Amino acid sequence: MDISQPLDTSRQKTLLNRVVISTVAVQVAIVMSSLTVPVLASVIAPAVGVPAYWVGYYSALIYGGATLTSFATPRLFRRWGGIRLHQGMLVMVAAALFALLPALPAGFAASGIVLGLAYGPMNPASTVLLARYTPPHLRSRVFSFKQTAVPIGGTLAGLVTPLAAAALGWRGAIAALGVLCLFLSALIQPWRAQIDQDGPSHDRDLSPKFWLPVRLIVENSGIRSVSVVAFAFGSLQFSFVAVFPTVLAHVGWSTTAAGRAMSVALVVGVVLRVPWGTLADKIGSRPILAAMGAMMSAASLAACFLGPGWSGLEVTMLAALFGVSAFCWSGIGIAEAVRHVPSELVPEASAEIIGVTFFGALTGPTLFSTVAALAGTVVPAFAILGALAALGTTLLLRRSAA
Repeated sequence: MDISQPLDTSRQKTLLNRVVISTVAVQVAIVMSSLTVPVLASVIAPAVGVPAYWVGYYSALIYGGATLTSFATPRLFRRWGGIRLHQGMLVMVAAALFALLPALPAGFAASGIVLGLAYGPMNPASTVLLARYTPPHLRSRVFSFKQTAVPIGGTLAGLVTPLAAAALGWRGAIAALGVLCLFLSALIQPWRAQIDQDGPSHDRDLSPKFWLPVRLIVENSGIRSVSVVAFAFGSLQFSFVAVFPTVLAHVGWSTTAAGRAMSVALVVGVVLRVPWGTLADKIGSRPILAAMGAMMSAASLAACFLGPGWSGLEVTMLAALFGVSAFCWSGIGIAEAVRHVPSELVPEASAEIIGVTFFGALTGPTLFSTVAALAGTVVPAFAILGALAALGTTLLLRRSAA
């Protein structure tokens, strides 16, 4: 598919609106599905017959699979088209959710793997579609709006899923979410022919060719620096999601209160992503990303001192600082990455930057937990996250000054 094909303005606006609606809706459904097991772990794990801490392995399976398939996305996109690929992801997510219903350890593991394979193409595929219909001077804000799907999906998982489980049982809640994914897949079908107007290439070579996105890191210095930033920021973002409620519980907060504090970061991420993207379109992506990196580093270093003596206001402010930075950078980062490549390489650039982010999502929480376990305290773990964010900020500032 030629994503650089010119479009008339009115048609471009119509298709852009449809692409935004469809991709954001699909991402919300997939993100919500990916967090269903972590949210309901206390009831799902005993039914499956595994310890509750296995939810960490479930998340690792998701992000491990997502890392692999994100690099394969350009090939899959050119073979099937963007909307068809989104439909396929939804069907796979539904299958992953249904695999949980027999409450078997094998189904538990299979669910994480299949969900991860579906999760991987979500961001790069939507990025390619948006890059086709979004004028370059609007990309940061449009991409940032698209990325609000992640905190929205997370918020819905935290608020809606427990209510659904209380009303329908955990199996009923998961089955309902699977049916919703299938319904959404059918709902976007009428737009497929128009959005995927060039149709699939019918290229029967479906080998992922992972080296194409990876080659960009070697050959393109701009992509290379953004990749380091994506790994650092992704490690911090997903570590915060994984550990912040647990850390608060360790210092005496109730599960409910810790969840509310976590939701502050998610809500701030939803509200401020588009304003951040708009500002990045006006003054440039790198200065904004550097400012976010500095705030992430400051938040991580402040978290080193988190303890029972902290007031609710202080914890809320800390969560908000994470939210305004760690939950707002990704859309701007993707826009910065695709700026460094010609239009025909946008699929590879977006797949590469998102794959590196997923690798950070896989590495960051593991590193945090390991360091905290060895040290007997979370202080050095938060300090390492702060150092990673500072490294990303330094690279951005050096590149801007060059």
